[in-house]
Amino acid sequence: MATTGTTTASTTTSTTTRTPAGDHRQAVPAKRTSLGRVLSTEWIKTRSLRSTWFTLAALAVVIVGFGVLAAMAAGGDITTPTGGPPAVAGRGGPMNTVLAGANVAVLLVAVYGSVVGAREFASGMIRTTFAAVPRRLPVLWSKLLTFVAVVLPVTLVGLIAVFFAGMAVLDRAGAATLTWSDDGVVRTLFGHAYYLVGLGVIGLALGVMLRGTAAAIGTTIGAVLFLPALATALLPSDWSAVLKYLPSNAGNAFSALTTTGDVLTPWQGFAVFTGWVVLAVVGAVVTLVRRDA
Repeated sequence: MATTGTTTASTTTSTTTRTPAGDHRQAVPAKRTSLGRVLSTEWIKTRSLRSTWFTLAALAVVIVGFGVLAAMAAGGDITTPTGGPPAVAGRGGPMNTVLAGANVAVLLVAVYGSVVGAREFASGMIRTTFAAVPRRLPVLWSKLLTFVAVVLPVTLVGLIAVFFAGMAVLDRAGAATLTWSDDGVVRTLFGHAYYLVGLGVIGLALGVMLRGTAAAIGTTIGAVLFLPALATALLPSDWSAVLKYLPSNAGNAFSALTTTGDVLTPWQGFAVFTGWVVLAVVGAVVTLVRRDA
């Protein structure tokens, strides 16, 4: 009996010992790489970079600060050495005056979007990202969503703030002003916000496609922003039917308070510009899927 008990105990002990430690870990279900998890990781990366907050602060200062300064110049609070306001002050009406900073903000947003898209490719960190997210496309969606989430609120709040602040400055100086309820005001402000964010998205997509920060910035600023304006100024008027479909000209159609008859209508411009944004994102998708990291 003693022998039998010993054998049983020995067998039991042997069976327990032979149980692999890895079996318990394998029983735990693996966490899926969902868009939510990738988005959370991208948000951590975005908020941990000081350049993000510097860029957003600069964006707000440019939109509001330049707009208020332009309104002060148009109202006569800022004068030139000759005693008069700057020559460009107030040119184009009160809306163009208070939104003077938005024209500079276009460059900031375009550069920031290009950097966001190309940064990990340029540093080589994208290999680590793709090792953790082999499907790749969630990485692009998370970058786009995070970019819009941080840029859109700052842009929209800045534009609304500079409208009321700039109009108050102009009103105090006795200059022409606009109110929130005037025709086209809301469309212009929200149109500028959409145009700025859309250009940033195009820059981000170009960054993913070109995989180089300098190339993405140069293409976004040169080809998307400056080339259409240069072509409009230099090419014959016969080309106007084609040039009005370029991104910056289409954006101007829905972000300007008033337009001339030879450009797209606001809704046409909105549709065409949205088409350019979608085309850029599709190009980034195709590049991610077909090219190695």
